[in-house]
Amino acid sequence: MSDQKKYTVKVSDSFELTDEKCDYEVTFRRWLIREIEEGRMTTADAVSEFNFNPINGISLIYQWRKKYAPSMFLSLPSMTEKEKQELGALQKQLKTMEKQLEEARMRNIALNTLIDVAEEKLKIDIRKKPGAKK
Repeated sequence: MSDQKKYTVKVSDSFELTDEKCDYEVTFRRWLIREIEEGRMTTADAVSEFNFNPINGISLIYQWRKKYAPSMFLSLPSMTEKEKQELGALQKQLKTMEKQLEEARMRNIALNTLIDVAEEKLKIDIRKKPGAKK
């Protein structure tokens, strides 16, 4: 056996080699480039994680970036004044609901504490026991 390291590809079953020449599925290429473009992975991380040959892996990824990165750019139109107002109203509604939720949680804690103290002081069962008949 040769002492030279054999580079294999460690990717999921959905991203397989399409042939022995190491042509990777387009879905894998696009996914990998998106990960790199969005900063979740560096080129060096990709070479290491997917066990690309370090000599040509970086240039391979560079070629993929030139090919696939421009098509990933997504341009969204600016929000209209009406959409900004709706967003503001929704954010205000969210804050109100979060406050109501916090108040409900506090009320729940207070009621449970009241029941616990009453059960302990009065020595009676107040809570319905699991499996009890109605």
